[in-house]
This record gives sequence, structure tokens and C-alpha cells, in this order.
Amino acid sequence: KPDIAEGVVEIISAGPQTHGKERYLSKVLAPERKKVSKIEELKFQRQQKDILADLAEQKERLKLAKIESFRAKKLVMNRLGKTIELIVKLENNLYDEGKDDQKVKIRDQLETRGLEAARDHELLDLEGTPQDVVDFRRKVVPSLIFHACPECGDELDPRSARNPDDRENWSFICWECEHVFSAGLSTIIDSKLSNGGLIITSPDAPPRNPVPSKPATKTFDALNQLIREDLAKTGATADEVAKAAEESILASGLMSINDWIDQTLAAKSYIQAQEDREDFILRTGAGATKFNKWMKKAGLYFNKQTGRWTRWEDR
Repeated sequence: KPDIAEGVVEIISAGPQTHGKERYLSKVLAPERKKVSKIEELKFQRQQKDILADLAEQKERLKLAKIESFRAKKLVMNRLGKTIELIVKLENNLYDEGKDDQKVKIRDQLETRGLEAARDHELLDLEGTPQDVVDFRRKVVPSLIFHACPECGDELDPRSARNPDDRENWSFICWECEHVFSAGLSTIIDSKLSNGGLIITSPDAPPRNPVPSKPATKTFDALNQLIREDLAKTGATADEVAKAAEESILASGLMSINDWIDQTLAAKSYIQAQEDREDFILRTGAGATKFNKWMKKAGLYFNKQTGRWTRWEDR
């Protein structure tokens, strides 16, 4: 063939070289490269640049949507934590209270605070019930934090009951009966350390999970397709996260108190003190004790006989 003959003549005329075989293979046997016009190349680069810019924009949208969703959840979480602490305090007061009339008031407050906690607990999609969190806070946490003296049974705070004569070990002293004892956890740890029950890992051990092989190189068309798929997926995810954050804000009941008052009055021209109180708590996120305050602040008139809040002209 003339191409092979030209290649052989060129290699022979070039003289003895180490790369002669490689030059022969690359020039003679390699397929002819397609010449891409400069305009097409610039057009492809511009399209790829636009796609990458869109992808970066969608990723930024996804990041902002996730931040907004986290911010909304954080607000609800902080509110739930404050409500849980208040319920714990109310239950402790109810347990210690001896008067029946005071117990009735505390139970009413517990009911309203329980509604607030249930609303926030449902918004965060947490497992169990708010009462589980309250019971853990009231019963389990004190037993984890405080130590009981084995002699007299007095509760000790670890921060103030450290034994000053034994700083190296985790020993406590009861200031009532002056009995020195060690925490159960420290005893278990000391026994593990002394008996050699530690877990030892070999640095030469292979990975536990199989290591995936390195992916093969892809063509420009395949990379372009992957970028487009990533762009579509990122945009859809950003839309979903933004929509979920918006729905969580709407469903969280954080609507304006004035809007809730106007909406309720437009529906039935009055606000019932007892029946609408629960809806007020769930929709606005305001505290149960602030119901009457907001009604007065809105300029509403309260009828003691009917128990309704209305506008002055509708009384």
C-alpha cells in the first residue's frame, strides 16, 4: 500500500532511532483525525461553559434552600426545647403541689403546653411523643447526672462532690456522711484498662468494605451528558427542598397573629375564647398565655356572657 510504503521510506530515511516503531504505528496505523473547525470548537466550549454556569447556579440554589430548611427546623427545635423544659417544670410543680385548686391550674397549663409541643414535634417528624422526651428529661437525665451516696442515699452533683484528696481518680465524697466512693463508670473503665480488654486493630489489615475500581475515562459527549443530568437533578432537588421549606413554614403555623384574627373574624365574625384558643396556638405559634393579650391588642371586645371576642361595632 502506498501509505505503508511512505511510512517505511520515512522511517528509513530518518535513520536509526528508538522511537521509529512508535512513529510508524502512530503515523501509519492510527486513524485519521477529524478536523474540527474553530467555530464549532468555540461553540462547543461556549455551550459547555453555559451548562457549567447553570449547574453552579442550581447548586447554589440547592445550598440556599437547604440552609433555609435548616433555619426553619432550628427555630421549631428551639421552641420545642423551651416548651419541653416548661412542661418538665410544670410536672415537677404538679408533683410537689398539695392544693387542689393549684393542681387544676397547672393541669390547664400542661394541656396548652402539650398542644404546642405536639405541634412542633409533628413538624420535625420525630419518633415517639413529646411525653417521651419529657419523661426522659425528668426521670433518666437526673439519674445520669447525679450520684447517690451508697451510705445515706443523698444525691450528689459531680461538679461539687469531687474528692479533693484523690484528684487522679474519679472518686466522690458525700459531704453529709463523709463517705468516699467511686463512680460505677470509672470502675468499669479501670477494669477494662487493667485487664487488657481493649480493641486492637492491625494497621496492615485490608479495608473491610470492597474498594470500587477507578472509573474509566469518558468522552466529551458522555461528560456533557453527565453534566446535563447533574444539572437537572440539582435543579429538581433545589425545587423540592425550597418547596418543602416553604410548606414547613406554612404548616408550622407561623402565620401572623393579625392575619389569623382577620381570617377568623371574616369567617364567623367572632372568636370563641375556649374553642378558638387551640387553633390560635397551633396556627400562630404564640404562647397559650398570650391569647387574651393579643385579643385586647387587636382592639376586640370580650363578652363575658357568650365568651366571644368581637369587634366593637359587632358586639
